[in-house]
Amino acid sequence: MINSINFFLILILTSSAFSQDPESSYNKGIKLLEENQLLQAEESLNKSLSIDPSFAPAIQGLSKLYLHKGDLKKANEYAIKAVQADEDFRDWSGKISKISEHIQNGNRNVQQGLYDDAIKEYDAILSSHPYFPDAEFYKGLTRFRQKNIDGAAEHFSKALKIYPEHSKARKGLDNVTKQFLNAGNKSYKRGDLSKASDYYEKALSFDPNFYLAYFQLGVLQKKQGKSSMAINSLSRVLEIKPDHDKTWFTLGTAHESDGNLDEAILHYSKAIEINPGYSKAYGNLGKLLTEQNDYKRAEDILKTIIQIDPNYADAFMRLGLLYALQENFVEAVENLKISTKIDEKDYNKFFNLASAFNHLEKYKEASEAAQSCVDLKSKFGGGWLELGIAARGNRNNTRAKKYFEEARKDRDWRKMAERKIDEINNPAKYEK
Repeated sequence: MINSINFFLILILTSSAFSQDPESSYNKGIKLLEENQLLQAEESLNKSLSIDPSFAPAIQGLSKLYLHKGDLKKANEYAIKAVQADEDFRDWSGKISKISEHIQNGNRNVQQGLYDDAIKEYDAILSSHPYFPDAEFYKGLTRFRQKNIDGAAEHFSKALKIYPEHSKARKGLDNVTKQFLNAGNKSYKRGDLSKASDYYEKALSFDPNFYLAYFQLGVLQKKQGKSSMAINSLSRVLEIKPDHDKTWFTLGTAHESDGNLDEAILHYSKAIEINPGYSKAYGNLGKLLTEQNDYKRAEDILKTIIQIDPNYADAFMRLGLLYALQENFVEAVENLKISTKIDEKDYNKFFNLASAFNHLEKYKEASEAAQSCVDLKSKFGGGWLELGIAARGNRNNTRAKKYFEEARKDRDWRKMAERKIDEINNPAKYEK
């Protein structure tokens, strides 16, 4: 009985001693470090030191771990501690000092404009410590000083691949990719879509999570009529930043262009959910609901945005058109008048106002609105047609024919203009 008890005590003590072995946790930590699992590696190495605070290999392991993080100061602190615990680790401490020396030499060379020599210093670090992200970071800074933006982006990106949490490399990469984005936007505004696309693609080649580049690329592709590609690019934005309201809206316009109105409505609604003050999303949603004959919901949406943004002219125009579809031309005129007061440069708003006035047989007001329309866009047949309808309402067929002839020059309005001219030339044909 006593022998059995002794056996179990020995077994428990042996097991306890094994579980408290610092080398086991150290080996696990080093393995995790080699796999670049830094958080778990740090936990294991610290566990090793909690068992034996003087266990030099684990102290050296933490020094190496901080090199992985680009924290040379901490790496040096632990290297010194490792030497204090065991003189055999002095060689490692010397390697850390050598890294500092290469960085100092490299920085001095940059200050003197000796950029290639600086790169050699940083490469010397990487040849011995390829996991040290600051070497790539300093190479990026060197290329940036040379105004080699592509080179800077390449090295900042490499630093982040080594250690994704490197804040200085992230800041550097954000800076240069935004330069690509801005260059792309300038090309886009100049109408050079090919060059703009190249800049956006370049930004993404260095930072695949740069959602603004995906967004601008999607906008560009939509402009080029590449709907499927645009939807793919914009969907990528939402994978990275699901609360980007402009992307939900732009995706809505892409689906609307493709005739997928239910998808468009869903995306406009989501844009509004994220940004309750998104005027254009309300306007487009109200327009689609009107087209689907969901008049009550469309009216509620358009009235809501008018309350939120009383200077949003398109909301008043679309509300006016909604009332016109329901033949409530009095309310249509009231809203369309407001839209033209807010936006005096949109010929289409004056055209819709002229049409509503003509339906109310207020030909003088219709003529004034239609004249404003053609003053803004002289080749727009719709404005001339409404001028003709107003003139005919005032029993001036000669002037009406002249206006209809102008309308006829616009291919989109030709058939309707010819019909109106025929009504004047052959009135008996249209008598009921």
